[in-house]
Amino acid sequence: GQYGNVFFVCTQTDDIEATETMRDHADVAQEVPGRWERMNELSQGISGFESQLYPLSQQEEDLEGQVEDAKQQLKDSLEDLKQAEKEADDDYSDDEDNISLLENLKGVIDESKAAFVKAKEDLESWRDEHSPAIESIQGKCDCLQKKLKAMCSTVRNEYSKNCLQEDFKSGLKELYRKDDDDSGSDGNNAQTALPEDFSMEVFCISANDYLKLMKIKPSRDGPPSCFANSRDTQIPFLRNYVHETTARFCQSSVKQFVENCNDVLDQMKLLAADVDAVPTGRSAFRMKQIFESAMRDLATLINPLAKDFQKTIDQKIHRSLATSLKTGAQKGSSMATSTVVSWGSKSRRTKNERRPDKNGLYYSTYNAVARREGVYTSASAGAIDFNQELCDPMEKEFSTEWQAVLDSTIRRLLGDAERKILGLATSSGMSFAQSLRSNGVDAARLSNMLNTANRSAVTAVKARFVQMATVAVNAQRELSRELLPAVQQKMKATYAAVNTLLRGSGTFDRMKGAMHVNSDRAVHGMFDDAMEDLMKGIQTLVKQLKTMIESTSDAISKTFDNVFSLCWDDQQSEALISPKQQKAIRECRDQCLPDLNALVDTQESACALLGIVREEVELDVMGVETFDETLKRRKDEAVKNGDMFDLCDSDTELSIKPKNGFKVKAEKKAATRAGKSFASSNMDVIDLCDSDNDEWFKPAAKAANEPSGAVKEEAFL
Repeated sequence: GQYGNVFFVCTQTDDIEATETMRDHADVAQEVPGRWERMNELSQGISGFESQLYPLSQQEEDLEGQVEDAKQQLKDSLEDLKQAEKEADDDYSDDEDNISLLENLKGVIDESKAAFVKAKEDLESWRDEHSPAIESIQGKCDCLQKKLKAMCSTVRNEYSKNCLQEDFKSGLKELYRKDDDDSGSDGNNAQTALPEDFSMEVFCISANDYLKLMKIKPSRDGPPSCFANSRDTQIPFLRNYVHETTARFCQSSVKQFVENCNDVLDQMKLLAADVDAVPTGRSAFRMKQIFESAMRDLATLINPLAKDFQKTIDQKIHRSLATSLKTGAQKGSSMATSTVVSWGSKSRRTKNERRPDKNGLYYSTYNAVARREGVYTSASAGAIDFNQELCDPMEKEFSTEWQAVLDSTIRRLLGDAERKILGLATSSGMSFAQSLRSNGVDAARLSNMLNTANRSAVTAVKARFVQMATVAVNAQRELSRELLPAVQQKMKATYAAVNTLLRGSGTFDRMKGAMHVNSDRAVHGMFDDAMEDLMKGIQTLVKQLKTMIESTSDAISKTFDNVFSLCWDDQQSEALISPKQQKAIRECRDQCLPDLNALVDTQESACALLGIVREEVELDVMGVETFDETLKRRKDEAVKNGDMFDLCDSDTELSIKPKNGFKVKAEKKAATRAGKSFASSNMDVIDLCDSDNDEWFKPAAKAANEPSGAVKEEAFL
């Protein structure tokens, strides 16, 4: 998975003891200036109010004790009178002693009743006198306690948040440190994989207090127990975080859409402008050949990057992940028997407690789990999954290497490949643009074409690598989930054997025995087969990513072709278009330009809102000689050396003796006037028609009986 998508939520933060927090987290409270002093001030204020309440509470307790004593005395007197009357009835006599005893008991009852009434009146009178003061002091004390409790909750939340963030980050660093050590890097990659300022989002919330503060819960549920401000419950922060996360994913899609629109608009504007400057004929054919050669060269540079990616990830897999998978398979096989035996142990698990030595199930639960292919939720034992318990030893063994290789390493290598390919795309585009410039393409127009092509290529390459990252994440997530279904499939026969046993005395023991015997058969080779399937899936993923990296050359070539093909598109179809139609086309293009400019302005506003910065590539034209400049230079050199002949500005035949054994090469496929054939000679040859290939060279030696040279006159058919 992706560590950046993880956040943590702590609940029930309103259940807190202020004294414990102040005792255990004083250092955290002191991190905010003045907070610890304020907490001590509140605590002392509460102590002062409690000291005022204490004597009053003692007085009230004494009066309440007197009431209870009087009440108990009255109750005892009534019991004595009832007993005396019963004994007198049993004697069936009117003895004066019995009568006197009854009269005395009635007098005691009257006294007890009077004492009870007086005690109650004294308590009520005391309460009427002191209740306003007690309520006032208690109200002030409660107010201070609520403030102190809210501050203590904030301190404890900060402590919990810091601990969770540090533990999570240290675990990630351990993964990336192992990845970096294995790959032999210098540690810089750790910063790329895990930013130093990375911090997992943690929210310590109090949902009940928030609902009460926002009047969502009815008032009969009571007041908030801790917080007086809804922001302190951190529910608003959690809600904002969810909204921001959703907006971030939406913004990513919108950014990609806007960048694609920018590329389309640039190409449309390029097509609508400078339509008369499109090369044709041999020049266009030559430019297309240069382009195809440049794209082949680009592919030869990108393919090694894909091979290096595959080689590096294969080495990581075989050096660490494959070893961990093998060790995990061995550990899973060795611990399977003890795990199966623990299910029938007399030391029962509970919903809240489960350990290797306390993993047993009652017969009814054991039977229910076996009937449901190892998965069941019990009211007493909680969620039960025999298959997952068998997988746990293997998964715990390879989970660290799995994360290090299939998450951090692949992401890092893809990032490196993306940066290198983007650099190759830019440099390849600039090199090709310089070739076009040397063939006479206007520098300003060529600069627009280069920027358009480069932006489109960058967008295409980034989109490809986003797709690769998505493929890698989804593939490794699906692969990590294949182990559990594979184990469950292998264990089906075991569960079936347990369910088909004869019932009766000793059924539970027979079930445990059948589970043990059949699981031994199922476990044999089960984890090794699962390991092989995982390795095959991983190799398939690596090959797929390698192919996708190689395909980036096609994506770059396609985007470049969409732009630079203006230099070699077939223009012969224009001959079939009438001048009137050509004029209408030009007018249409002219009308499109203002609308395109308005759309470009709108796109620039959208880019500014999204923070998109469009890169500009400057075409280096220093030292680049255009076609016209090359032709002029060579013409001047030929005139200076006396090696140039004007074949068109004369009505008479010239009798020319070539200088130093030069001859003029005929244009290919040209018909010449009949003349004497000359064999190869020692002379140099000047190609006056092929301006792109007029290099000087010395042919083979000529025969002695052949003339020194001749000029062939061209007559094109």
